[in-house]
This record gives sequence, C-alpha cells and structure tokens, in this order.
Amino acid sequence: MTDEFDMITQARPEAPAYSPAAKASARRRLTALTAEAPSRRRPFGIVIAGVAVVAGASVVVVNGLQPVPPQAPGQVAESTPGSKPGSGAVALPDVTNMSATEVLGRAAQAATDLNPRNDQFIKVTSQTMYPTLSPPAHMENGKTTKESRYLYRTNRTIWLSADGSKDGVLKIEYLKPRAYPGWPIPKEAYAEVGTTDSTKLPTCGQVPDTVYTRLKRLPTSEKGMRDYLYSGPHTKNPAEIDAWTRVGDLLRETYMPAAQRSALFKAAATISGVKVTGGVTDAAGRAGVGVGLVRFGVREDLVFDAKTFELLGERGTVVNHKEAKSPLDSVVSSTARLQVSVTDTAPKAPDPISEKKGKSCG
Repeated sequence: MTDEFDMITQARPEAPAYSPAAKASARRRLTALTAEAPSRRRPFGIVIAGVAVVAGASVVVVNGLQPVPPQAPGQVAESTPGSKPGSGAVALPDVTNMSATEVLGRAAQAATDLNPRNDQFIKVTSQTMYPTLSPPAHMENGKTTKESRYLYRTNRTIWLSADGSKDGVLKIEYLKPRAYPGWPIPKEAYAEVGTTDSTKLPTCGQVPDTVYTRLKRLPTSEKGMRDYLYSGPHTKNPAEIDAWTRVGDLLRETYMPAAQRSALFKAAATISGVKVTGGVTDAAGRAGVGVGLVRFGVREDLVFDAKTFELLGERGTVVNHKEAKSPLDSVVSSTARLQVSVTDTAPKAPDPISEKKGKSCG
C-alpha cells in the first residue's frame, strides 16, 4: 500500500526510494517534530506532514461530524462546544475589531489541563487536508511527467506516551481527495481511498521534545515562551515565520500543559504580522475566528471557537494567487481537532519493520 513516504518518492523521482528502515526512522522524527528546521516542518504541511499534523493545545469534541465513543475505563476527555457542520448560519460574536492579542489572550484564559499520568497515553483524533504537490514537468525514463496538485485528506488517531517511554500508534483512514483549486485531481490520488492503516511508532529509546512531560518543562511566562519561540532552529525565512511555525509545532497532534499553552498563546500574539480573520471554518466545518500570518502566498491561521476561544484546528487560505498557484481566497489546507483524551493503553499495531530482525530502530 502506498504511504506518505511513497508519495514523497513519487514527488521526487530523482531521489532513491525510502527503505523500510528509513520510513520507520522518518515516522519517529516526523511524529516528534524535532531536529528538523521550521522550513521543513511547515504549520500546514505538504505530503510529508502526513505523519505528524493537527491536534494541539486544548481539547475539542466535534458536534455533528461523528459521535464521540463512550470513554473506556481509565480514559478521560475534555470537550468544548463546537458548531455543527452543515447546520446553516451560525451566530458568532463580533470579532471583526478584535486584535490578535485579544483573541489569543482569551485563548490563553480558556486553557485547561487533562493532567495525564506519566504511564498514560495522549490520544488525539483529528481530520486533515493538506496539499500534495509533484515537481514541475520534467523528463523521466524518456517520458514527460506532468506537474500535479491535489488535496490529500485523512482521519487520524494517534496514541502518544505521556512521558515518551512507550511505543505509540498511528491510525490513518484515507478519505476522498479534493481538487487543489485550479488543478485537476490525478488518478493516483484515489489509490488509497477507503482504506485504513495502523502503524506502530517505536520510541527506540528516544524521548521526543513534544511529549507532555517535556512540554511541561517549557516556560510559563509570556516573555520566556517568546524567547523560546525565537531561539531556533533558524532558517532563511524571516524570524517571525520561524516563530509562528514553532507555535504550530507545539500544538499539533500532541497535548501541551495548560500553563505552557497559555504562555504560548500570549507569546504568539507578540509575533510581528499576526492578524485576525473572522468567518473561517475548520476541516469539520465548525465556524470560528482565525489568527495567523502569511507565508508563501498563503495565510496560515489557527482557528478558534469564537465563543469559547478553544482551538479548533488550522486553515490555509490563498492571499497571493501567483505564489500559491491557486485562485485568491482558495482553501488549500484545513484541519480539525476532534477529540483529545487520556487513555491507559494504546492498541496493538504492526511495526513498520519486524522487531525480530532487530531493525525496528535502525
């Protein structure tokens, strides 16, 4: 079955195919979101973000999209109201005149905590839509390949050890793709539609920086968190882009303790260029208010519930059609955090490489 790493190979035909060992290693690195420069860990991702995207600060359970299963013994979850997808017009507070500082300040006040034990797992359920881009037309094996773009969609559930000591599990359900605005959907985009993959995420003795216990060590003051956001790693992008990228990395498909999350939102409000956009929705269709900045012709927003100011997801909207190669105001990425909970165990799943061969952590 084709996975996100095979898709990378297809997009980069000049590069050798990923070996099973390389895939396993990459999954661990992408899940941890460490070591890589922010330019490679974009807030909204293109193909390679398929392993580690979405989720984040506070906990939201979607209303109307899908039922939330009863909590098993030893499992707890937090939730906040969300507007029903397809329910028509939604009455929202007037956020037009609110500043990024006001919106993110209220988000900071809304932060709560699940307080998982070190031996428990953070379970994050989300829906994602990201661009999949192939390189421009080129010759390959004597044939001219065409440049293609489409929107790759999934339902994802990930189980991550609270202290990073236990192997995690990633479950991906492949949904029907959508057209990248202005581009036809290629046939290969439908290859995995309707299938589901479950994969073990072996720790290999490494503790990611984004596990709950590590995040709990981050600063709890606005200044301290701002210094952390600007501390690197640095890229050729402007410093504010790198800082905003790091904000997304700290929220996506993990669970940040309330004190640090509150500080993060306050610090994010101080990043130059961050602005508010009203009337946006997340991948589940829930209406909210966006806070973000522009990168490569796309405004990359965090989406908050306009009443509770809980984080709903993320959204990428074209503001420069030449840079994004898509019509103005097109939505080219969107996510929704459907549920974050704490469980005592993670389900069993096959390791990408047999542990019996001793190559799982190669």
